[in-house]
Formats: sequence, structure tokens, C-alpha cells
Amino acid sequence: MIPAFWQPEHLHVMLNHLPVTLSIIVGPILIAGLIARSHAVLAVAFSLGLLAGAVTPFVMQTGERAYDRFNAGQIQPPLDDRGDIAMEMHEEMAEKAAPFLYLTGVSCLAGLIFLRLRPDWVRGSAYVVLLISLAAAVLTLRSALLGGQIRHPEFRPAIDESPEHIRND
Repeated sequence: MIPAFWQPEHLHVMLNHLPVTLSIIVGPILIAGLIARSHAVLAVAFSLGLLAGAVTPFVMQTGERAYDRFNAGQIQPPLDDRGDIAMEMHEEMAEKAAPFLYLTGVSCLAGLIFLRLRPDWVRGSAYVVLLISLAAAVLTLRSALLGGQIRHPEFRPAIDESPEHIRND
């Protein structure tokens, strides 16, 4: 018997914070490094972006396995209708965000290589990483917000109980 701590859904909830948080903080650190003209600060930003890209396959894999377990009825209690919709939307958004996270990781690896071998290319690569990581941050944040709605009704938008066509004014 596998302890609950190691189930895909628990691992996903633990790991998913890394790409979200890292993609959000890479940009400000890059900007600080560009303003200060500090290769050390740029190296930190590139390293964090590389970590965001590197952890993404694990987050995606655990999320996919958790999704399969939900659909197989192995996770109790089952989701309500709105939670199920949120799960589908979360998965779609995560699939849109993942390529940007991978691209962030690859471009950050290039930035680290440029720091060592081609310092004159570092500034340009930092701007490229800044744009890619901004897109990754927006998409991962949206995915995270949808993910929170899966099991947390308090995070879901309110439903208008009396639509316009039914109201009695």
C-alpha cells in the first residue's frame, strides 16, 4: 500500500507551485540583473527559469495521473459538476502553459551558456527569456487559479441564481 503522501494527486499539489512561482519571479530578477548589469543576478534568474522548465514534466505527469485516478473513481469524494469542469479547464490551460515553461527552461539554459561562453549575447538572451517567462507566468497563473477551483468551491466565481431571462422586475 502506497502512503497517501506519494499518490499522484498529492505530489501534483506539492510540485505545481514550483513552475508557477518560479515563472513569476524570473522576470523581476532578470530586470534587476539587467539594470544592475550583474551577471551573478542574471545567473540566478536563468537558474530559476531552468528549474521551472525542468520540474514541469513532473508536474504534468502527476497531474495527468491524478486526472486518470479521478476519472476512475479512485479519489473520494468524487468531484461535483463545477469541480469536474474546473479540472478540464485546468488541464487545457496547463497544456497551453507547458510549452512556454519548457521554452523558458531551454532559453535559460542558453542564457547560462552565454554567460560563460558569449557574454556579449547575455543581454539579448535575457530580454528573450523575459518575454517568454512573462507568457509562462500568465498561463501558469491562470492554470493554478483553475486548479484551485477543482476542490475549493470558495475559489469559484459566483453563479447568478436568477438569470436575466427569468428575473421578475
